[in-house]
Amino acid sequence: MQTFKSDNPMHCSKLPFAAGLLLTILSSSCSDEAQTEKVLQPVRVETLALATAQAQGGSIQYTGTVRPSKAVRLSFMVSGNVVSIPVEQGQYVKKGQLLATLDETTYRRQYEAQLAQLRLAEENYKRVAEVYSKGSIAEINMLQARSQFEQAQAAARATYQNIAHTKLYAPQSGYIGSKYVEVGSLASPGVPVVEIVDISPVVVEVPVPEAEVNSYAQGDTATVQVQASGGEKRTGTVDEVAVLAAAGTPNYTVKISLPNPEEQLKPGMVGTVVFENKKGEAADATGSRQIIVPVQAVQAELNGQNFVYVASPDGQKAIRKNVRTGNLYNSGIEVTEGLQGSETLIVSGYHKLADNSPIQIIR
Repeated sequence: MQTFKSDNPMHCSKLPFAAGLLLTILSSSCSDEAQTEKVLQPVRVETLALATAQAQGGSIQYTGTVRPSKAVRLSFMVSGNVVSIPVEQGQYVKKGQLLATLDETTYRRQYEAQLAQLRLAEENYKRVAEVYSKGSIAEINMLQARSQFEQAQAAARATYQNIAHTKLYAPQSGYIGSKYVEVGSLASPGVPVVEIVDISPVVVEVPVPEAEVNSYAQGDTATVQVQASGGEKRTGTVDEVAVLAAAGTPNYTVKISLPNPEEQLKPGMVGTVVFENKKGEAADATGSRQIIVPVQAVQAELNGQNFVYVASPDGQKAIRKNVRTGNLYNSGIEVTEGLQGSETLIVSGYHKLADNSPIQIIR
């Protein structure tokens, strides 16, 4: 066997250099592969099946506050010192029940003085009428005496009304919602003393954005769920839709009348209100429904283009979808273009993704 022997000493010196270069290239290649494997580790994400979100898109969820169906603030028609308030806050009272009393001493004395004037005017009228019947005085004298008598009667009745107004009675049955004065206070005409509220039924007030208020009308139905009263779902009816926005906000108040036979719902409680979305129902007739997605899942580029990430059919990769958004609701934002409604939306971990990034669905 022939052995090649080089007479060139430089050739022999290049062999170790070539071997070293090859080892360096191989080492660098292995390092790049390890780094690539590290970068391509699946991103752990949470997802939401849009078919579920789509079914929920037919209804819009709001937060409402329970209010009494009637709230009457009662006050005295006369002034005076409060001597008694025989009711307490939260107490149930019946129509005609005594609620508060003023000191009537001054008004009683005024009435007694008017009674004395009335008796004098009555005696004078009787004497003049008797003399007139005999033809001894002119008719004008009799008419003047009768007029004075009638004026004294009217003054006495008016003064007696002041005595009657020192007592405050319940004009309706209900609960004492508030007490504004205490015994010993000086009450003035028109200044509230107590408040009576009627909570059977109650009214749920819902602030509705301006873009949605025209979707509802008197007579529409809504479902109300108040967790503080056990979370029972109750069906109510829209009783009033405001035509003026609430002060300082673009929201309009929709009032829902809600039965409360057991009076478990109390004013001030907060509940979840679900209306049937009429726009969504109209779309159902053509075979499509609104797609409502969580607001945080919709991202935006610097040029204003909105996009979301959805999972590939095999659940292994993230696919970017450019979308166009519509109305903003309490439950999310409407997607009008870019999604079909059958995708699996990525709702957590999306900020680590790029198009075709590997993913691991954890929920």
